Amino acid sequence: MYNFEELDEITRKWMLEEFQDEEKSGNPYRSSRLSSIGLKVFPNEMEKAIKEGNEKTLALALYDPKYWKTSETYPRGNKIHTRKINPIKAAEFLAYTEFNTWYVRGFARRLLEEGEEFCQVYRAAPAWKPRAECLTHENQIYKVKKIYEGHRARYWPKPGDETAFCIPVGTNCHHSIKRVK
Repeated sequence: MYNFEELDEITRKWMLEEFQDEEKSGNPYRSSRLSSIGLKVFPNEMEKAIKEGNEKTLALALYDPKYWKTSETYPRGNKIHTRKINPIKAAEFLAYTEFNTWYVRGFARRLLEEGEEFCQVYRAAPAWKPRAECLTHENQIYKVKKIYEGHRARYWPKPGDETAFCIPVGTNCHHSIKRVK
């Protein structure tokens, strides 16, 4: 489980506002692994987790195999391959990443509203194999505005911008933000 240092009613309020703004934008982020049923269910489950749950309750709500496509294609070298999607792992990856993404976005908004200029990136959960791109940010201090403006910058709405700055850096990143003490 993640350790979100200030997951309280104030942070949840900002998480919810930011999430609802993205939902109203006409182009909210959705995992390409979700089935048509999953696409319909996801926003409600995400909102419930923001209001009263966490990354684990969201994963549990998304475990239903009907919410997931059975397979996906991916490039390797010059070839396109197909692999099966494990609904449990897919639910966990999406839930953990999305809850953390909304925590970072909501908490950054809270810090901005409170007049804080800086925040610190920290490992909010242990990683089996830490990603190199994540490690470069660990314990670093950044302007809150840079974190806020970097929301999903590496992968949405334009896919594949590996040079963009965002926390979390992508799927299964275990880094979040906290106040500078």
